[in-house]
Amino acid sequence: MLEARAADGDAPTALVARGWASFLLSLDDHVLEAIEIHGHEARWPSSVPASLGAFAAQARAVAHSTPPFAWGERVASALPRRGETPRKRAQIDAFAQLILPLAANATRVLDVGSGHGHLAREIAGRIAVPVVGLERDVVLAARARTLSLSSSPVFAVTDVLRDGLSLAGGECVIGLHACGELGDAIVESAARVGASVALVGCCLQKRRTPSRPALCAPPDLAIALDLPSQLLGLSNLTARDAGVESTRAENLAGRERRLALHRLLLADGSGDLRFGSEIDGLNRRAAHGDLPSLVARAFAVRGRPPPSSIVIAEAATWASAHYARARRLSLPRAMLARVLEVFVLLDRALYLEEHGFFVTVGALFPNAVSARNLALVATRTVKAS
Repeated sequence: MLEARAADGDAPTALVARGWASFLLSLDDHVLEAIEIHGHEARWPSSVPASLGAFAAQARAVAHSTPPFAWGERVASALPRRGETPRKRAQIDAFAQLILPLAANATRVLDVGSGHGHLAREIAGRIAVPVVGLERDVVLAARARTLSLSSSPVFAVTDVLRDGLSLAGGECVIGLHACGELGDAIVESAARVGASVALVGCCLQKRRTPSRPALCAPPDLAIALDLPSQLLGLSNLTARDAGVESTRAENLAGRERRLALHRLLLADGSGDLRFGSEIDGLNRRAAHGDLPSLVARAFAVRGRPPPSSIVIAEAATWASAHYARARRLSLPRAMLARVLEVFVLLDRALYLEEHGFFVTVGALFPNAVSARNLALVATRTVKAS
């Protein structure tokens, strides 16, 4: 089902074989939008095929398997914080609340992927332990230093995936929205030395390799659980308005433009171009502009002149019709987005448990704050065998 991508509006074999394709294509716009927006909580029409209804129920059960963290009394922010959006502030408040017990008992706290340093400063303002922010972007690290009003935290420029993560037992490593491979690197580094760890992952597809092998997998399942990066990218898709950077309308329009661009690149002789690679070399937000500008930029990256305005308009008309089909046919696959997130979360948790850690997982903040909200907290409790 994960491989049954319907990006161009053609019905995948996996849907046809199950008898789902015709039902999905029959959904009217109002029902489609309701299912997209409400996700696992959506009410399907009574005419839904029994097997599709069961599939939706199973996906919903997995999505609900990580309950919200239980909170005690909330602690107010330790200091004024400049340059934060309301959503970022809510994320940092929740994450800081979660990790304070770990951080206060550590010998040092390392914030991996510290960005502007909001989280590192919040933690440093609450505890007497040294806090270090690690950031590979020189500009972001410099900005973090500018925003800091005291000598703690310290911000260092380093690429953890390239240079490794130097940890010691008794330290605490944290990562709020540590992208893809970086989350795995944090978990593996902490496991090696027994450092405590708190992590909220995101962008699971961001890796230097084409797939993600499971950290914790029996030999007979290891190959099956080696997930291609393009499948992991499914976890970043959402059709909701809340908890994402762009509105639902902008996201849907952007995906339709990307489909038109994909068709134009194929017609220009780009060969077997996989879906998603049409904006290689561009920021993903490029699809939020108008189609002619997107086409011009994508063709320029490839050293090719753009097609005529007439050809672009024809591609836009084609994409409008086919994307309407693709949205309907993509509903079952979209149900697995959260399942993938839960799988990676629990894979990391089991890996740490095998190394003698006590691990807690759960949803850290509401989807309205961020759809990427699954957190893991782990401390070494016994000596690993």
